Amino acid sequence: RFRADNLNKLKNLCSKTIGDKMKKKEPVGTDESVPESAQNLEELTAEVLGALQVSQIKQVRLLIDEAIRECDAERLRLEAERFQSLREIGNLLHPSVPISNDEDADNKVERMWGDCTCRKKYSHVDLVVMVDGFEGDKGVVVAGNRGYFLKGPLVFLEQALIQYALRSLRARGYTAIYTPFFMRKEVMQEVAQLSQFDEELYKVIGKGSERCGDSSVEEKYLIATSEQPMAALHREEALRAEQLPLRYAGLSTCFRQEVGAHGRDTRGIFRVHQFEKIEQFVYSSPHDNKSWELFEEMISTAEEFYQSLEIPYRIVNIVSGSLNHAASKKLDLEAWFPGSGAFRELVSCSNCTDYQARRLRIRYGQTKRMMDKVEFVHMLNATMCATTRTICAILENHQTPEGILVPEKLRDFMPPGNTPCCLPTPHPPLRAEGVTRALCPPDLQELIPFVKPPPIEQELSKKQKKQQEGGGKKKAEVGRDQVLEDQMKNLVV
Repeated sequence: RFRADNLNKLKNLCSKTIGDKMKKKEPVGTDESVPESAQNLEELTAEVLGALQVSQIKQVRLLIDEAIRECDAERLRLEAERFQSLREIGNLLHPSVPISNDEDADNKVERMWGDCTCRKKYSHVDLVVMVDGFEGDKGVVVAGNRGYFLKGPLVFLEQALIQYALRSLRARGYTAIYTPFFMRKEVMQEVAQLSQFDEELYKVIGKGSERCGDSSVEEKYLIATSEQPMAALHREEALRAEQLPLRYAGLSTCFRQEVGAHGRDTRGIFRVHQFEKIEQFVYSSPHDNKSWELFEEMISTAEEFYQSLEIPYRIVNIVSGSLNHAASKKLDLEAWFPGSGAFRELVSCSNCTDYQARRLRIRYGQTKRMMDKVEFVHMLNATMCATTRTICAILENHQTPEGILVPEKLRDFMPPGNTPCCLPTPHPPLRAEGVTRALCPPDLQELIPFVKPPPIEQELSKKQKKQQEGGGKKKAEVGRDQVLEDQMKNLVV
C-alpha cells in the first residue's frame, strides 16, 4: 500500500511537471527514450523530471502506470493471504472452557439426567429395520454412500419431532424460519471456516444468470446447518438495542460430506449426508453479560425438550482444542444409547460472542457517536433437534419386546389407526365389479410395532449355519479319508 501511494504521487508529479512545461510553452519534443536516471522510479524526483522533455515524461508516466498495476496485483495477493491467516485465528475463550487438545480425556461433564447406566437389547441399527422404517441398500444405490430412504412409521415420527420442536420454541418466543438450502460463496466464506469447505460443505455450480446467452457460472454451497443462513440473515445491518434479543427457530434440510468419518456409523441413520434439523439461533446485546444468560437459557431449552422425550443425557463442556474458531464456549448434550452402550452427541450449544458478527458486519446500535468504537451484536446457536439422531435415541430408549413406545409428547402428532381406508383391490375383475377392501393401518400413536426380525440375529443365525455346514463337510472328508486308509490296509499285492 505504501509503495502504491508513492507511485500515485509520482504519477501526479509527472502530470504537474507536464502542465508547468506547457504553461511555459516549452516544446513537446520528439524523443521518447527514458534516460537511465528516470528509470529508477524509487529515486525519481521533480528535478529529474524537470530536465526531461514532455514526450519523455509521458513515457515515464507509462512506466509508473505499469508499476502501479504490478503493485496492486501484489497487494491484493498479500491481502488475500493476510485475510486467510486472520480467519484461522479463533475467538477468545470463556474462562470456564477446559484447556486441552484431548477431547476423550478432558471434556468436563457438567451434569447428568436420567438413568445413564441401563442396557437394552437392540441398537438403533437393528431397530430402524425391525419397525420397517429404513431402506439402506437401495438408498446407497440411488444416492451413494450413506444414502437412505426413511419410510413408514419413521417418516411420521420425524414429522412429529419437527412439529413438537417448532411448537416448543414458538412458546418460548422464537420466530420459525425456513431457510434457503444453499448460499453464495462470498457469503458462506463469512460464516464458515476454511476447514469446513474441504470436510463438510457440498459445492454446487450453476448458471450465474437467468438471461439467455449468459454463460457465466456461480459457485454456491449447500448448507450444513440452518445456523449458516440465519447468521447471514441480518448481514450488514445495525440492530437496535430494543430489537434484541432476536430469537429464531430455523428449520432446514442439512447436507454434510462427513469427510474424516470414514468407517464410523456406516449403518443406520445416525451419521448421514442429508437430514432435517431444527436450530435455535439468537442475536443478543453485547452488554451486561446478556449473551451468557441466553447461552444458559438455550441449553436449558434443549434439556427440557429431551427430558420431555424421556431420553437420558449428560451435558459436556468441550475442551478448547475441539472448539471451532467461532465458539467462545460450547456445551454438548450427549444422549445415553442403552442398546449401543454409549453416549452420543445430539445437541451442540455455542456462544460465538461477536466473532461472526464482525465478519458479517452486523452492528449493535443505530448510530455510532463521535470517537466511539463500532460495537457488534453477539450471536448464539444451539441444536434443538437433529431428527435422524433423535429418532435413534428414541428407538433405543423406548424399545420393548413388542415395538417402540412413542413418547407421550409426540402421540398427538402420530397417525391413529382407527380410520379404515377403502381402496380398490389390484385384481382387475374385482375392481371392474367395484369391489373394495378396507385397510386399517396400524395405530402409531402409542406403539410402533416390530414387523421384521432383528438383522443382528439373522446375521448370527447365518454365521452359525455356515459354521455348522463347514463342520459337517469337514467330518465327511475325515470319514472318506478313513475309509480310503482302511481299504489300503486290506489291499493284497
